[in-house]
Amino acid sequence: MTAEHHWTASDGTRLFYRVDDFTDPWADAPTVVLLHPGMGSSLRLFGWVPHLARRFRVVRPDTRGHGRSAPGPLDGLSHDRLSLDLFELFDQLGIASAHVMGSSAGGMIAGQAAIRRPERFRSLALYSATAGIPPSRPAKGDWMARVGKAGVRGFLEQTVRDRIGDASPAQVQWYLDSAEGLTVEYLSRFVPLMASEDWTERLAAFPFPVMLGVPDPDPMVERAEYERMRGYVRDCTFVTFPGASHGMSAEIPDACALAYLAFLEKVGP
Repeated sequence: MTAEHHWTASDGTRLFYRVDDFTDPWADAPTVVLLHPGMGSSLRLFGWVPHLARRFRVVRPDTRGHGRSAPGPLDGLSHDRLSLDLFELFDQLGIASAHVMGSSAGGMIAGQAAIRRPERFRSLALYSATAGIPPSRPAKGDWMARVGKAGVRGFLEQTVRDRIGDASPAQVQWYLDSAEGLTVEYLSRFVPLMASEDWTERLAAFPFPVMLGVPDPDPMVERAEYERMRGYVRDCTFVTFPGASHGMSAEIPDACALAYLAFLEKVGP
């Protein structure tokens, strides 16, 4: 069954998540948390659910400021706060640890959380996610100026091909709709935060298995960024997706989810 819930974080912000659980009711199934990319919501990862939810309790939160989660105080937006949101959600669900997959900015949030509380991770998968955004990347694409001029939806329309490739008009419409709730004001704080720190070298300290899922080539990220990350991970599963776009977690969810399921099977309980 799929259930939708709101909860209140410790700073008073009202946040939202979905739980997809088709595991045996009498079994103690492990939990998988899926973190959506920036400028999106948990709706982007719906295609992963059929592949995972029979064996795992799947939790899909909306990151604060995205989807149906409130932004909270913008002056309080930080890596610590976003990490705390994840751990407080774990507490809300009554779980000590979980497998976590993060797509793009969702992976950056997951990585920052893993630095702070590695014992709460059974494994970490990063799809199209680097260890922070080099400031040169949004500057090169003139991201914030374009968002300020066109709005979030307009900016996504301008860059949609890099994000989900040659998608049908109907899929593009759905992709744009799944970004509802995000404001320009929030994004102007969120993007610089993602670009504020490079934690690549800290990957070496992660004691759990890590999967890197990489578009080949990624139209938005230099391959060297991914290779540098790969060099620091001690227990790394590196999977490439030829011809995929940066937003492959929404573009080709079946292929992405099946590769993730294979990783989880290798990791074991």
